[in-house]
Amino acid sequence: DNGGTCLAVSGEDYVVLAADTRLSSGYSIHTRDCSKVAQLTDNCIIASCGMRADAIALHKNLKARIVMYEHKHRRQPSVTSIAQMLSTTLYYKRFFPYYTFNVLAGVDDEGKGAVYHYDAIGSFERCPYTT
Repeated sequence: DNGGTCLAVSGEDYVVLAADTRLSSGYSIHTRDCSKVAQLTDNCIIASCGMRADAIALHKNLKARIVMYEHKHRRQPSVTSIAQMLSTTLYYKRFFPYYTFNVLAGVDDEGKGAVYHYDAIGSFERCPYTT
């Protein structure tokens, strides 16, 4: 476990997501310059705390699935679509899960801020803010 903290807040027409940049193991700090945030589309970002290797693998998997979606539908997926995609991706690995705890944030199709938080096996909820 490499730990970490992230939070997201949504408003009427915006969303803010912030995460720390410390990568540590126990009492040992490996670096203070390791971002936990990744941009998935123009309107959607994700922050993953927990095991860094699993977070990298999850982000790579999501980006590949988003590219496939873009080729099939000729447009970027909505934040709601990505939220469901992340849930099914996490649930698919439920017996040997990604050891990450994710926060997905973006602006939805109606122009409103959207924040979703997840457990390790894909259960998620849309809420106005989360940590």
